[in-house]
Amino acid sequence: MKKILSALLICLLFAACQSNKNKIIIEGVLNNATNEKIRLAWVTTDGLHFIDSMRLNKGQFHFEIAAQNDDDKKRLETPIMYQLMLSYDNTLTTLAQGGDHIVIEADARNLVRNYHVTGSKEAVLMGELDSALNAFVEPTENLFVTYQVNVENDSIRAAIEQEYLVLLENHKQYLTNFIQEHPNNMASYIAFYQSYNRRCFFNETENLDLLRQLTASLKQKYPENPYIQRMQQHIELLELQKQKIQ
Repeated sequence: MKKILSALLICLLFAACQSNKNKIIIEGVLNNATNEKIRLAWVTTDGLHFIDSMRLNKGQFHFEIAAQNDDDKKRLETPIMYQLMLSYDNTLTTLAQGGDHIVIEADARNLVRNYHVTGSKEAVLMGELDSALNAFVEPTENLFVTYQVNVENDSIRAAIEQEYLVLLENHKQYLTNFIQEHPNNMASYIAFYQSYNRRCFFNETENLDLLRQLTASLKQKYPENPYIQRMQQHIELLELQKQKIQ
């Protein structure tokens, strides 16, 4: 009898693990929140696809993404970007795949500024990337204010421009190191295309070798990932354009 119960317990645990792979939980708490509505979107290769929304309850939110068909199951097999949105200029993007339970604590006034996330390596690395970007943006914005005040002072402007170039180079080096340290993690895809004021830190043509290496590494681990498939197509186009120029 004990052997039968043990076998049954193992089967139930195995079934639970299997079903968890077909579901993602993204939840957390937003400090300084009212009863705002928070929305959840899946970031496709062509834009946002809104999945769900809810009213914050004392700052708390809870979303479950469950596979409803074979396409959903296939998507949950690989890390995909999901975006939390309070407004179009107040969003936070994370990475998750089937079986992940992501927990986020953030400030509702600025979701992406100094938030804390647990639940998967990809999500944690995404948090590190956002933290590093914030560390670049804050002094850069301060420099911009000083630049405007001293716009007619050539020497001060030159000093500010030089300081900005140092900040820029340091952040690009951080991103390069990040990609080299995590070549098999989807967060490195985000690192390569990280941007500020709609300008990417990496020029695709100038950094084509790095992009090619990253794509090959990620494709080996996630051959069905839609971002990697689109990236591969884009690289082929870049290489054709490069050949025409030569």
